[in-house]
Amino acid sequence: MGKVNETVRTVNSAVRTLLLAVLLVVAGVAGWKGYSLYNEPQKKLADKQHELDAVSAKLAGAESQVAEQREQIDGLKTDLVEMAARVDKLETSNRLLKLRHRIARLKVLDQTENEGSSRVTTRVEFYEVNAEGAPISDKRRQFTIEGDRVYIECLVAKFDDRYVEEKDLDRGTAICLFQRIFGEYQQPQEGFEIEESGSSPTSYARGGEMSEFERRIWRDFWEIANDPQQAAEIGIRAAHADAPSIRVKKDGLYELELRSTGEFTLRPLPDAA
Repeated sequence: MGKVNETVRTVNSAVRTLLLAVLLVVAGVAGWKGYSLYNEPQKKLADKQHELDAVSAKLAGAESQVAEQREQIDGLKTDLVEMAARVDKLETSNRLLKLRHRIARLKVLDQTENEGSSRVTTRVEFYEVNAEGAPISDKRRQFTIEGDRVYIECLVAKFDDRYVEEKDLDRGTAICLFQRIFGEYQQPQEGFEIEESGSSPTSYARGGEMSEFERRIWRDFWEIANDPQQAAEIGIRAAHADAPSIRVKKDGLYELELRSTGEFTLRPLPDAA
């Protein structure tokens, strides 16, 4: 009887141990399952947050890059506007520097051969004109010169290019004063006077009396020409005499032009009429 009871106790103990083990296993499984059910959403949420952070970082980087590119584009637009302004200024300056003013015409009235000589005598008419080529006044002078090559001597004052570019009121174009006309077989001092010294050069007149600025230039012309400092103070880069010439033909009509920068052009016109 005692052995039976001992056996029963042993069996009960084993059963309790097994049940306890089963309960522990069930509890462990339940705990793990519960942990998994709780932790998995948190993990997924953390993963999604990480992905979101990565996307946000990329978006921030893209926005920064877009901002930089927009800034570069704005900078390029500014550069383009400035470059266009510079090009426009250069084109304007170039056009102004090449601008020519009609200042006088020379008409050949007659040419005759001298007896016993191969030389010819040429009779010409000289008059100043406006920008359209029309005579400025009724003042037309006729001269008889030796030879068929005519020289027209002028005093010319050339101003610094920046004044020409800026269309300065007094220094926006070179100015000249006619001196003498003579032929190839005459010495300059034997030539005929065109303008009296100190008279008003009408070829570039601005519709009024000669300014004091111009009077000073013509009054002190050779002093200014020989004094670089004085010339620089009033914006003159060169002051000298010039004598463009051309070999003329009977009934020919020739036009004298002065570029804004001070260079002369003496050319034939197609129709003397």
